[in-house]
Amino acid sequence: MAFTFSHPHASRLALAAGLAVCAPFAQAAVLDFEDKVCARSQPICNVGEVYRAKGYVLSYAPAPDDEHPIGFHVVGRQWAPNVGGSIALLANSCNAITTLASQAGKPFSVLTMDLAEANADSPSRVTFTGLKTDGTTVRLAVNLDGKPGWQRIVLPGTFYNLISLQWVQGDCVDNKSHMFDNILVMPGISTR
Repeated sequence: MAFTFSHPHASRLALAAGLAVCAPFAQAAVLDFEDKVCARSQPICNVGEVYRAKGYVLSYAPAPDDEHPIGFHVVGRQWAPNVGGSIALLANSCNAITTLASQAGKPFSVLTMDLAEANADSPSRVTFTGLKTDGTTVRLAVNLDGKPGWQRIVLPGTFYNLISLQWVQGDCVDNKSHMFDNILVMPGISTR
């Protein structure tokens, strides 16, 4: 089926309308940690307690009883359990909290994230808690399969209008640690 436009600017108007609908996705960003050069030549290296990129910030907070907090580490392709993966991030302490927020403090949405067990030694469970601008919270618990390799997690449409997103590293005993990569985020306060 072909459409013809009688107005001389109709095709430009249609294009502009289409771009307006896709505008939030045009501002989407993927936090992929590829800027951490040390992971290109090392299996794992320390990057501190804060990671900033593309208008977002990831913050590390150790467990209250952690006497030797370690911080974030980037995991390179040489890390054996990073099967088929790119450079990833790891909160390298048992029960450490990772918090994702906008650097400008603006609302954002989280669409997807890749997760894998840090040592590929047993299944892990990761629970995400999003704090919304109205003070309510949304939660999602994800069970990883315990096999080497990455699993893409699609967060439900309720993970929009967030001020922060938090998740806790495994306890390293019953719930093993995990690494994360390719966090797809976008600004905005409306549902997807």
